[in-house]
Amino acid sequence: MVCDCTWDNPLGIDQYFNAVGSADYLEMMAEFADRVQAQLEAVKAERDKITVPLSPFTPEHCAPNDYGKSIENKVVVIRVERLRPEYRTADRQLVLAVGGFGAHANARGRAVYTVNLYSGKESRWNREDILGVLKPEYMPGWAKERLKQILAEQQAKHKKQVQER
Repeated sequence: MVCDCTWDNPLGIDQYFNAVGSADYLEMMAEFADRVQAQLEAVKAERDKITVPLSPFTPEHCAPNDYGKSIENKVVVIRVERLRPEYRTADRQLVLAVGGFGAHANARGRAVYTVNLYSGKESRWNREDILGVLKPEYMPGWAKERLKQILAEQQAKHKKQVQER
């Protein structure tokens, strides 16, 4: 049997789909190889669209993840080992920590809610998934621009919510 699996759902649980089965081992291996090749092409096409340097951020680029300090409203770096191998790139690592109990100093909670600086996608990470706060001197120009946009969008959203009350 060969099937596709994703964890991209609110609960983060395995979700299987597109399953095929056969008693013929070679047929299933050929199907598996075809799917791997298709995934490889998809990742290549996705990377070709990325317009920023892909080199991942390392501990030297960050102030260490100090659990005694809040990281809320700071640009943090996701540990590369927490990302799938094909996504271990700078555009996937830089996020703005926007909330969650794990973003607070000395918190009991682990959840850190973030907005990816490149894609704008909202995600949830655990505090231990974070390498640290990005040092200002390593903030790329593209990230500075996106950070301004994201903060402006959040302010507008907050202002709208206040007005609706």
